[in-house]
Amino acid sequence: MALGRGRVMRRVRILQVGDIHYPDWHPSSSNIDAKDSKFAPKITQKLRASSLRAVLTKLRRLTTSKPLDSIAFMGDFTSRGDKTFIASAFQHFTLLCRAQGRSSKALPLIFVPGNHDVNRDDARELGPTEKFSEMASLAARFGWQTVPVDQPVHFRLPTGSAGANFILVNTAIGSWELQNLPAFLRDRLEALSPSTEPVDLGSPDTWGHSPATPPSDPDKEASDDEYYGQMDTPYISREMLAGLQELLQQPDMRFGIMIGHHNLLPQKTPRITPYAEMLNSGFVRTQLLQGNKPIVYLHGHIHADPVEIVNDPRFPDGKLICISAPEIQSGFNELVFFTTDQGELVGIRLIPYRTNVADGTVMEGEHCFISTMSNGKAFLNVKRLPKLTPDRRPILTPLM
Repeated sequence: MALGRGRVMRRVRILQVGDIHYPDWHPSSSNIDAKDSKFAPKITQKLRASSLRAVLTKLRRLTTSKPLDSIAFMGDFTSRGDKTFIASAFQHFTLLCRAQGRSSKALPLIFVPGNHDVNRDDARELGPTEKFSEMASLAARFGWQTVPVDQPVHFRLPTGSAGANFILVNTAIGSWELQNLPAFLRDRLEALSPSTEPVDLGSPDTWGHSPATPPSDPDKEASDDEYYGQMDTPYISREMLAGLQELLQQPDMRFGIMIGHHNLLPQKTPRITPYAEMLNSGFVRTQLLQGNKPIVYLHGHIHADPVEIVNDPRFPDGKLICISAPEIQSGFNELVFFTTDQGELVGIRLIPYRTNVADGTVMEGEHCFISTMSNGKAFLNVKRLPKLTPDRRPILTPLM
C-alpha cells in the first residue's frame, strides 16, 4: 500500500485503562527516610505522594489537555463480585474523565465486564446473561457505551465519522457458571459458602486432605480472591463469536479494534488455576486471523502490560495484535491508531504511562510504534509527523 504525496492520514486517540478493583484502592505512599518517629505526623504525611493519585490526576489532565476520542476500561471495576462498588466506580470515572461544562455524553467512555464484576449470587439466581443487567443499566444511566452481554457491541470513533471500528465483547459470560465445571466440583460448590475455604481442585477423594488445603479459619477476602480466580471459566460464546465474525466480514471493515477483559494468550507468569484460561482462545485467534485483516485486541485481567503479535503466513494481511493494560495502580496506555482515507490501519503508537511507587509519580515511558503493514515495514516514522490539519489529521508524505 503506497501513499502519494499530500495524502491525508487520520488518527484516533484513546486511553486504555486496565483493571480498577475499586474496593482495593489503598493509595500507597512514597518513601520517606523518617529518622524521627515523633515528628509531626501531619507534616510527614504532606511530604508523601501517592502513585495512584498521580495516575488519576494524569488521566484527568489528559482528558482536558489532549484531543481524545474515547477512554476504554478493561473491566473489573469491583473485586470479588461486590456490587456496591460498581456504581461508585462508574460515577467516579464519569466525573473524572468528562470535563466540566461538557454534556454527559461528550467523551465516549467504554466498559467491558470482568470476572470480578460478576456477583456469585446473581450468577446462580439470574443466569448467564441477566447477571450483567445491573452493570449494563449503570452504564446507560451514566451515558457510557452499551455494555456487551450476549452480542458484540459495534460503533465507530470518532463518533459520527468513518473512523475506526470498535467492537466490544463479553469474555466473562462463564464467570460463576457452575455447569461449566466437572460434576464433583459443581456439587461441592452448590453446598459451599463463599466464607469457607477455597476449593481444592484436585481429585474428589482429596477433599480436606490436600496439602494445599488452607487453615480452618481463612481470611474471607483472601478466600474470595481464590474463588474468583478458580471459578472464572472465561470464553467467547458461540453467539458472540458469530456476531463478531459477521461484523468483521463487512466490506467496509478493513480492520477491527476489539475490546474484552480476558487475555487471548497465556500470561507470562505461570498461572496455577485450571479453569481460568480462556476456554476457546485458540479457536478465536484462528478465526480472527483467517479474516486476513489487522485485528487489535485490547484487554486487561492479567495486571501486566505485554504487547504480543500473532500472525499466520497463509493470511499475509492478517495480524492479531494483543495489547494489555496494567492494573490502574501501575498506570495506563495511550493508543493512537493511524488510518488512511480508505479505512486501512497503518499502525499504532503506544504511549505507556507507568507509576513509580517509591516516589509517588507517574511517568511517560518510551513510545512504541506497531506497524500493521502486510510486509511488516512501516513507511511512517511517527517522530516526523508534520503539522496537523484543523481536524487533527497529519499530512504525510512517503518516507524514502
